Amino acid sequence: MPYYLLLSRSITHAQRMSRVLERAGITARFFRPPMGLTDRGCSYAVRIGEGALSPALEHLRAEGLLPMRVFYAERDGAFSEISI
Repeated sequence: MPYYLLLSRSITHAQRMSRVLERAGITARFFRPPMGLTDRGCSYAVRIGEGALSPALEHLRAEGLLPMRVFYAERDGAFSEISI
């Protein structure tokens, strides 16, 4: 199933993003990003469903918690970066 990964600069940033999204009713889980998506050793990613990107970004923007980068995970496992 396709999904989006919102990259954060730290575990604290990922936890805060996840909390904001969960309060807004958007399922969001944080974890270490797949190899190759970031060159930062301390990065984390927040995973959200395919249809949740626009409302997620609205809620995160309102809280001042925008992600560093956003990736779309294809059905075949490939990732493509999304401009936000």
